[in-house]
Amino acid sequence: MQIEYTEIDQEMTPLGLLVLRRYEAETGEIGYEILLDGGFLMASHGAHSEAAMANLAYQRLDYPRNGLRILVGGLGAGHTLRAALNLPGVEHVTVAEIGQKVVEWNRRYFSVVNGGAVNDPRVAIRIAPAQQVLEENQQAFDLLLLDVDNGPGWLAAPANAPLYESAGLRSAQAALRPGGVMAVWSPQPNPLFEQALAQVFPGFERIDTAALGRPLGEPGDTIYLGVVSTSIASRGTF
Repeated sequence: MQIEYTEIDQEMTPLGLLVLRRYEAETGEIGYEILLDGGFLMASHGAHSEAAMANLAYQRLDYPRNGLRILVGGLGAGHTLRAALNLPGVEHVTVAEIGQKVVEWNRRYFSVVNGGAVNDPRVAIRIAPAQQVLEENQQAFDLLLLDVDNGPGWLAAPANAPLYESAGLRSAQAALRPGGVMAVWSPQPNPLFEQALAQVFPGFERIDTAALGRPLGEPGDTIYLGVVSTSIASRGTF
């Protein structure tokens, strides 16, 4: 199938050159893609697993689900943000995104697929690496939804690697409220990442999304889930 690409905009960031391009397939499908230094990051299409992260993490909360505060690491095309906002009881969502223009692209080009998510009054955008936002916030979030780069095994930006190592995972653990849940997107199982994850989140889960993607004609991805376990009674109020 032939696809015609047209570059629309670009932005130089600390991680590299972000490029927005429009695609039009011979079937008539039209959409947009974001690339980092030539490597694919996110697109209008094919986002079942990015959206599923929010629900999978939410289902593992072990306390009353209201007044939730969420961190989305990586805005991309806004699929994960949209899914987070659709969860019951969400009070506030912080988005850590490295590119200012990615926010503009969401408003102008991706709003049709994410329902204008960045304009929701519950959303605050931080133009900063996810790792920095995690380190600056202690026990601040109920859910962490991390879809930075292309996951731990397929980095377009080597500078993102620390997020998937033990120190980065400990920052994530510290940023979660007791009983909170971290979800990490990956294109496939990653044994090296699992070794680091097991040190910080014992009993982590690895979810294959193939069953979710199959009805949409999309290949399965992998979602990792880690819980900061505690009893509801010891959680306190926030």
